[in-house]
Amino acid sequence: MKFDYKQFHIDASCLEEGGRYYARAKIFRRSSEGDDDHEVKWSGDIGDYRSDADAVEAAQRWAIQWCDANEH
Repeated sequence: MKFDYKQFHIDASCLEEGGRYYARAKIFRRSSEGDDDHEVKWSGDIGDYRSDADAVEAAQRWAIQWCDANEH
């Protein structure tokens, strides 16, 4: 799921492997018009979950917490 939060663009997703879903997120700082966004943080695998929806929700929560702590 891709969405904007504060000055960031977040791509929260999951990787399915062996019946488990691994949460992960990429965070980009939104740039001024005409410039490309640039990646500022890659979560790696955050944890494994029983469903893709649970994994994406965990990735979203992690990304929002990271943005709140690093918004300066």
